[in-house]
Amino acid sequence: MFEAGLDQGAGLRRQAPKPVLHLVPVVRHGNGEAESRLLWQLAHALTALDLPVAVLDTDSLETEEAPGLSELLQERYSLGEVLDDTLPWPIVPAALGWRELFHQGPLTESARQALRQLFGAYGVLLVYGTADSLGQALANTGVRPLVPVAPEPRTLLSAYQAMKTLVSRALLMPSVAIMVTHATESEVRKALQARKTLQNCFTRHMGCYLDSMTVKSFTDDEVAGRDIQMLALRLLENACSLGTSSVSLLHRPTDEEVQLVRSH
Repeated sequence: MFEAGLDQGAGLRRQAPKPVLHLVPVVRHGNGEAESRLLWQLAHALTALDLPVAVLDTDSLETEEAPGLSELLQERYSLGEVLDDTLPWPIVPAALGWRELFHQGPLTESARQALRQLFGAYGVLLVYGTADSLGQALANTGVRPLVPVAPEPRTLLSAYQAMKTLVSRALLMPSVAIMVTHATESEVRKALQARKTLQNCFTRHMGCYLDSMTVKSFTDDEVAGRDIQMLALRLLENACSLGTSSVSLLHRPTDEEVQLVRSH
């Protein structure tokens, strides 16, 4: 009677839906240091949720010294050959490959399949790039690109321009994270005011509500960690599905394990 599997939950595990590879776009537009910090914090939060993360940097050119997405698509290198083992997450240069992948238009089925085949061992594909490059590739997909915003006048302007590009050219509603970059009351007030300013500007000129939140990104302490985790969960809800991933978050018995149980 115990030959059907390892335990009473084996049948349910076999019926569990297969994990899906999610594409999460993050827009580069202004303060590169603050944006990069939030990107790495998001990667850490997603990894803590047992979702392996890979990063495509669509602003970094592939070279002979640093091969990336273009070489992967041409099958000149394997994924393992282009990864840097010293980094906590795989970061793949992708400027040329991203353009090559989407030269026929936004996210065709062949593009989905190519990304799924290359990065199916991961749960989340974070794609970092400009509003133009991400918008052209992901237009009309319903994904909500993240626009990180440091509460500085120049960054607020570049953020609004990026948001306008996403909405008007790609019909994509952005998610906005206003970053509290220092642990002071004045910085919190500055972030809240920046959020209000962007919301009012977006409503007045674009005629729609802005999905936004403030995020404490100044440290890796518990409070900041909760903010980043909430943001990661929100992004997953609005991510772009690339289809079934080969990564498994549930243990499935091997043939050897089943045989061992049956022998007992």
